[in-house]
Amino acid sequence: MKESLERLSEQFVSAQKTISKVQPLLSMYVYPICAELFVESGVEPDLKKLKKCERILIKKAGLFSDFSGTSALLIISLLSMSEDPEAMYDRLKDARDLVRRYFPPVPDYVALAAIVLNEEEDQSKWEEIARSAADIYNALKKKHRILTSGGDILFSLILARSGKEKQDVTADAKACAQRLTAYQLDGKSLQSLTRVLALADGDPEEKCDRFDKLYELLKAKGRKYGKEYQIPMLGLAAMLPGEIENVAADIIDVDNYLSKEEMYKGIVPKYSKTVRLMHAAMVVAGTGNDVRNLYIAMEITMWMLFDVLFI
Repeated sequence: MKESLERLSEQFVSAQKTISKVQPLLSMYVYPICAELFVESGVEPDLKKLKKCERILIKKAGLFSDFSGTSALLIISLLSMSEDPEAMYDRLKDARDLVRRYFPPVPDYVALAAIVLNEEEDQSKWEEIARSAADIYNALKKKHRILTSGGDILFSLILARSGKEKQDVTADAKACAQRLTAYQLDGKSLQSLTRVLALADGDPEEKCDRFDKLYELLKAKGRKYGKEYQIPMLGLAAMLPGEIENVAADIIDVDNYLSKEEMYKGIVPKYSKTVRLMHAAMVVAGTGNDVRNLYIAMEITMWMLFDVLFI
Protein backbone atom coordinates (compact mmCIF):
# COMPACT_ATOMS: atom_id res chain seq x y z
CA MET A 1 0.00 0.00 0.00
CA LYS A 2 1.30 3.45 -0.88
CA GLU A 3 2.46 5.41 2.15
CA SER A 4 0.43 8.46 1.10
CA LEU A 5 -2.72 6.36 0.70
CA GLU A 6 -2.21 4.71 4.09
CA ARG A 7 -1.91 8.16 5.66
CA LEU A 8 -5.15 9.33 4.03
CA SER A 9 -6.92 6.15 5.15
CA GLU A 10 -5.73 6.68 8.71
CA GLN A 11 -6.92 10.30 8.64
CA PHE A 12 -10.30 9.22 7.24
CA VAL A 13 -10.89 6.75 10.07
CA SER A 14 -9.61 9.12 12.75
CA ALA A 15 -11.79 11.96 11.46
CA GLN A 16 -14.90 9.77 11.61
CA LYS A 17 -14.21 8.91 15.24
CA THR A 18 -13.78 12.56 16.21
CA ILE A 19 -16.79 13.82 14.27
CA SER A 20 -19.09 11.15 15.69
CA LYS A 21 -18.49 12.58 19.18
CA VAL A 22 -20.04 15.91 18.19
CA GLN A 23 -23.49 14.57 17.33
CA PRO A 24 -23.42 10.85 18.19
CA LEU A 25 -27.08 10.18 17.38
CA LEU A 26 -26.96 11.04 13.68
CA SER A 27 -27.23 8.46 10.92
CA MET A 28 -23.89 6.66 10.59
CA TYR A 29 -23.71 7.66 6.92
CA VAL A 30 -23.16 11.35 7.61
CA TYR A 31 -19.82 10.88 9.42
CA PRO A 32 -17.73 9.54 6.50
CA ILE A 33 -18.96 12.36 4.27
CA CYS A 34 -17.79 14.97 6.77
CA ALA A 35 -14.61 12.99 7.44
CA GLU A 36 -13.69 13.02 3.75
CA LEU A 37 -14.19 16.80 3.65
CA PHE A 38 -11.59 17.15 6.41
CA VAL A 39 -9.20 14.74 4.67
CA GLU A 40 -9.43 16.54 1.35
CA SER A 41 -9.00 19.91 3.05
CA GLY A 42 -5.90 18.66 4.84
CA VAL A 43 -7.39 19.59 8.21
CA GLU A 44 -7.56 17.39 11.30
CA PRO A 45 -10.91 17.80 13.10
CA ASP A 46 -10.63 19.33 16.56
CA LEU A 47 -13.37 18.19 18.94
CA LYS A 48 -13.22 21.32 21.08
CA LYS A 49 -13.54 23.59 18.05
CA LEU A 50 -16.31 21.43 16.57
CA LYS A 51 -18.28 21.77 19.82
CA LYS A 52 -17.67 25.52 19.79
CA CYS A 53 -18.94 25.75 16.21
CA GLU A 54 -21.99 23.70 17.14
CA ARG A 55 -22.82 26.33 19.80
CA ILE A 56 -22.25 29.12 17.27
CA LEU A 57 -24.63 27.45 14.83
CA ILE A 58 -27.36 26.97 17.45
CA LYS A 59 -26.96 30.54 18.70
CA LYS A 60 -27.06 32.13 15.27
CA ALA A 61 -29.43 29.84 13.38
CA GLY A 62 -31.52 28.20 16.10
CA LEU A 63 -32.58 24.59 16.40
CA PHE A 64 -35.07 24.74 13.53
CA SER A 65 -33.56 26.43 10.51
CA ASP A 66 -32.19 25.70 7.06
CA PHE A 67 -28.93 24.81 8.81
CA SER A 68 -30.45 22.19 11.10
CA GLY A 69 -31.25 18.54 10.39
CA THR A 70 -28.92 16.29 8.45
CA SER A 71 -26.88 19.17 7.04
CA ALA A 72 -26.03 20.59 10.49
CA LEU A 73 -22.91 18.47 11.05
CA LEU A 74 -21.64 19.37 7.60
CA ILE A 75 -22.10 23.08 8.40
CA ILE A 76 -20.40 22.61 11.78
CA SER A 77 -17.49 20.83 10.08
CA LEU A 78 -17.03 23.65 7.58
CA LEU A 79 -17.22 26.29 10.31
CA SER A 80 -14.54 24.46 12.29
CA MET A 81 -12.18 24.51 9.30
CA SER A 82 -12.38 28.30 9.17
CA GLU A 83 -10.08 30.63 11.09
CA ASP A 84 -13.15 32.78 11.78
CA PRO A 85 -16.20 30.49 12.21
CA GLU A 86 -18.62 33.36 12.83
CA ALA A 87 -17.58 35.15 9.65
CA MET A 88 -17.90 31.85 7.77
CA TYR A 89 -21.41 31.43 9.16
CA ASP A 90 -22.32 34.93 7.94
CA ARG A 91 -21.08 34.06 4.44
CA LEU A 92 -23.09 30.84 4.43
CA LYS A 93 -26.15 32.74 5.60
CA ASP A 94 -25.74 35.28 2.78
CA ALA A 95 -25.38 32.39 0.31
CA ARG A 96 -28.46 30.73 1.84
CA ASP A 97 -30.52 33.91 1.43
CA LEU A 98 -29.53 34.10 -2.24
CA VAL A 99 -30.39 30.44 -2.80
CA ARG A 100 -33.81 30.91 -1.24
CA ARG A 101 -34.43 33.87 -3.55
CA TYR A 102 -33.83 31.82 -6.71
CA PHE A 103 -34.84 28.27 -5.74
CA PRO A 104 -37.66 26.50 -3.90
CA PRO A 105 -36.97 25.85 -0.18
CA VAL A 106 -36.24 22.12 -0.49
CA PRO A 107 -35.26 20.75 2.98
CA ASP A 108 -31.50 20.33 3.51
CA TYR A 109 -30.76 21.28 -0.09
CA VAL A 110 -30.98 24.96 0.78
CA ALA A 111 -28.03 24.50 3.15
CA LEU A 112 -26.11 22.30 0.75
CA ALA A 113 -26.69 24.71 -2.11
CA ALA A 114 -25.43 27.55 0.08
CA ILE A 115 -22.23 25.55 0.67
CA VAL A 116 -21.71 25.06 -3.07
CA LEU A 117 -22.29 28.76 -3.74
CA ASN A 118 -19.95 29.72 -0.90
CA GLU A 119 -17.12 27.84 -2.59
CA GLU A 120 -16.92 30.73 -5.05
CA GLU A 121 -14.56 32.97 -3.08
CA ASP A 122 -15.61 36.16 -4.89
CA GLN A 123 -18.98 36.97 -3.30
CA SER A 124 -19.72 39.57 -5.97
CA LYS A 125 -20.16 36.69 -8.45
CA TRP A 126 -22.77 34.84 -6.38
CA GLU A 127 -25.84 36.52 -7.83
CA GLU A 128 -24.74 35.90 -11.42
CA ILE A 129 -24.05 32.22 -10.62
CA ALA A 130 -27.38 31.83 -8.81
CA ARG A 131 -29.28 33.46 -11.67
CA SER A 132 -27.58 31.24 -14.27
CA ALA A 133 -28.19 28.16 -12.12
CA ALA A 134 -31.86 29.06 -11.74
CA ASP A 135 -32.20 29.17 -15.54
CA ILE A 136 -30.64 25.70 -15.76
CA TYR A 137 -32.85 24.38 -12.96
CA ASN A 138 -36.05 25.77 -14.49
CA ALA A 139 -35.15 24.21 -17.84
CA LEU A 140 -34.66 20.84 -16.12
CA LYS A 141 -37.93 21.23 -14.26
CA LYS A 142 -39.80 22.14 -17.43
CA LYS A 143 -38.47 19.09 -19.25
CA HIS A 144 -38.77 16.60 -16.35
CA ARG A 145 -41.22 18.13 -13.86
CA ILE A 146 -41.86 14.91 -11.93
CA LEU A 147 -38.20 13.88 -11.72
CA THR A 148 -36.86 17.27 -10.61
CA SER A 149 -35.49 17.12 -7.05
CA GLY A 150 -33.31 19.05 -4.65
CA GLY A 151 -30.34 17.36 -6.29
CA ASP A 152 -31.09 19.32 -9.44
CA ILE A 153 -30.62 22.56 -7.49
CA LEU A 154 -27.10 21.48 -6.61
CA PHE A 155 -26.37 20.16 -10.10
CA SER A 156 -27.51 23.48 -11.58
CA LEU A 157 -25.28 25.49 -9.27
CA ILE A 158 -22.27 23.26 -9.87
CA LEU A 159 -22.81 23.38 -13.61
CA ALA A 160 -23.16 27.18 -13.52
CA ARG A 161 -19.87 27.43 -11.58
CA SER A 162 -18.05 24.97 -13.85
CA GLY A 163 -18.21 27.13 -16.96
CA LYS A 164 -19.33 24.15 -19.04
CA GLU A 165 -22.23 24.48 -21.46
CA LYS A 166 -25.45 22.89 -20.23
CA GLN A 167 -26.17 21.36 -23.63
CA ASP A 168 -22.75 19.67 -23.77
CA VAL A 169 -23.04 18.23 -20.26
CA THR A 170 -26.59 16.97 -20.72
CA ALA A 171 -25.72 15.40 -24.09
CA ASP A 172 -22.70 13.73 -22.50
CA ALA A 173 -24.82 12.45 -19.60
CA LYS A 174 -27.42 11.08 -22.02
CA ALA A 175 -24.74 9.24 -24.01
CA CYS A 176 -23.32 7.75 -20.80
CA ALA A 177 -26.80 6.68 -19.66
CA GLN A 178 -27.40 4.81 -22.91
CA ARG A 179 -24.00 3.15 -22.64
CA LEU A 180 -24.54 2.02 -19.02
CA THR A 181 -28.01 0.48 -19.33
CA ALA A 182 -26.59 -3.02 -18.75
CA TYR A 183 -26.01 -2.17 -15.07
CA GLN A 184 -29.79 -1.89 -14.54
CA LEU A 185 -29.48 0.99 -12.08
CA ASP A 186 -32.45 2.79 -10.57
CA GLY A 187 -33.20 6.19 -12.05
CA LYS A 188 -31.64 8.27 -9.26
CA SER A 189 -28.39 6.29 -9.15
CA LEU A 190 -28.04 6.29 -12.93
CA GLN A 191 -28.68 10.03 -13.09
CA SER A 192 -26.06 10.78 -10.44
CA LEU A 193 -23.49 8.46 -12.03
CA THR A 194 -23.94 9.93 -15.50
CA ARG A 195 -23.63 13.47 -14.14
CA VAL A 196 -20.35 12.57 -12.44
CA LEU A 197 -19.04 11.18 -15.72
CA ALA A 198 -20.45 14.03 -17.81
CA LEU A 199 -18.77 16.74 -15.74
CA ALA A 200 -15.38 15.08 -16.19
CA ASP A 201 -13.39 15.80 -19.33
CA GLY A 202 -13.20 13.26 -22.14
CA ASP A 203 -15.24 11.30 -24.64
CA PRO A 204 -18.37 9.59 -23.17
CA GLU A 205 -17.42 6.21 -24.61
CA GLU A 206 -13.92 6.36 -23.15
CA LYS A 207 -15.21 7.44 -19.73
CA CYS A 208 -17.74 4.61 -19.68
CA ASP A 209 -15.02 2.16 -20.73
CA ARG A 210 -12.92 3.23 -17.73
CA PHE A 211 -15.90 2.80 -15.43
CA ASP A 212 -16.67 -0.64 -16.87
CA LYS A 213 -13.07 -1.76 -16.49
CA LEU A 214 -12.81 -0.56 -12.89
CA TYR A 215 -16.04 -2.31 -11.95
CA GLU A 216 -14.88 -5.56 -13.55
CA LEU A 217 -11.39 -5.37 -12.02
CA LEU A 218 -12.91 -5.10 -8.54
CA LYS A 219 -15.34 -7.89 -9.31
CA ALA A 220 -12.48 -10.14 -10.44
CA LYS A 221 -10.86 -9.58 -7.04
CA GLY A 222 -14.02 -10.66 -5.23
CA ARG A 223 -15.24 -7.13 -4.43
CA LYS A 224 -18.98 -6.69 -4.95
CA TYR A 225 -19.60 -3.01 -5.56
CA GLY A 226 -23.05 -1.65 -4.67
CA LYS A 227 -25.32 -0.44 -7.44
CA GLU A 228 -27.40 2.05 -5.49
CA TYR A 229 -26.18 5.25 -3.82
CA GLN A 230 -22.62 3.85 -3.84
CA ILE A 231 -22.23 3.71 -7.62
CA PRO A 232 -21.46 7.38 -8.45
CA MET A 233 -18.41 7.22 -6.17
CA LEU A 234 -16.97 4.46 -8.35
CA GLY A 235 -17.58 6.66 -11.38
CA LEU A 236 -15.61 9.41 -9.72
CA ALA A 237 -12.71 7.07 -8.96
CA ALA A 238 -12.77 5.85 -12.57
CA MET A 239 -12.13 9.42 -13.74
CA LEU A 240 -8.81 9.64 -11.90
CA PRO A 241 -5.84 10.06 -14.26
CA GLY A 242 -3.48 7.17 -14.86
CA GLU A 243 -3.90 3.46 -15.44
CA ILE A 244 -7.27 2.12 -14.28
CA GLU A 245 -5.52 -0.99 -12.93
CA ASN A 246 -3.68 1.23 -10.47
CA VAL A 247 -6.95 2.83 -9.35
CA ALA A 248 -8.44 -0.61 -8.72
CA ALA A 249 -5.35 -1.69 -6.78
CA ASP A 250 -5.53 1.45 -4.62
CA ILE A 251 -9.21 0.86 -3.82
CA ILE A 252 -8.49 -2.72 -2.82
CA ASP A 253 -5.56 -1.59 -0.64
CA VAL A 254 -7.74 0.95 1.18
CA ASP A 255 -10.55 -1.60 1.52
CA ASN A 256 -8.08 -4.02 3.13
CA TYR A 257 -6.90 -1.26 5.48
CA LEU A 258 -10.44 -0.34 6.51
CA SER A 259 -11.37 -3.99 7.07
CA LYS A 260 -9.03 -4.03 10.07
CA GLU A 261 -10.69 -1.04 11.74
CA GLU A 262 -13.25 -1.59 14.52
CA MET A 263 -16.14 0.13 12.74
CA TYR A 264 -15.76 -2.16 9.72
CA LYS A 265 -15.23 -5.54 11.39
CA GLY A 266 -16.91 -7.89 13.83
CA ILE A 267 -20.05 -9.98 13.73
CA VAL A 268 -22.22 -6.88 13.31
CA PRO A 269 -19.99 -4.13 11.87
CA LYS A 270 -21.11 -0.52 11.77
CA TYR A 271 -20.71 -0.57 7.99
CA SER A 272 -21.30 -3.43 5.58
CA LYS A 273 -18.62 -4.68 3.18
CA THR A 274 -20.42 -2.92 0.34
CA VAL A 275 -20.39 0.41 2.16
CA ARG A 276 -16.77 -0.17 3.21
CA LEU A 277 -15.80 -0.58 -0.43
CA MET A 278 -17.57 2.66 -1.27
CA HIS A 279 -15.59 4.39 1.49
CA ALA A 280 -12.40 2.96 0.00
CA ALA A 281 -13.38 4.39 -3.40
CA MET A 282 -14.15 7.71 -1.68
CA VAL A 283 -10.69 7.92 -0.11
CA VAL A 284 -9.00 7.03 -3.41
CA ALA A 285 -11.19 9.44 -5.40
CA GLY A 286 -10.21 12.19 -2.98
CA THR A 287 -6.59 11.91 -4.08
CA GLY A 288 -7.62 13.64 -7.32
CA ASN A 289 -9.07 16.73 -5.69
CA ASP A 290 -6.57 18.97 -7.49
CA VAL A 291 -8.41 18.21 -10.73
CA ARG A 292 -11.16 20.79 -11.12
CA ASN A 293 -13.79 18.63 -12.79
CA LEU A 294 -13.15 15.77 -10.39
CA TYR A 295 -13.78 18.04 -7.43
CA ILE A 296 -17.06 19.20 -8.98
CA ALA A 297 -18.02 15.56 -9.45
CA MET A 298 -17.08 14.85 -5.83
CA GLU A 299 -19.57 17.45 -4.68
CA ILE A 300 -22.36 15.87 -6.72
CA THR A 301 -21.56 12.45 -5.29
CA MET A 302 -21.59 13.59 -1.68
CA TRP A 303 -24.81 15.51 -2.06
CA MET A 304 -26.34 12.49 -3.78
CA LEU A 305 -25.63 10.46 -0.63
CA PHE A 306 -27.67 12.95 1.36
CA ASP A 307 -30.45 12.74 -1.23
CA VAL A 308 -30.74 8.94 -1.14
CA LEU A 309 -30.19 8.35 2.55
CA PHE A 310 -31.67 11.25 4.42
CA ILE A 311 -34.16 13.32 2.46
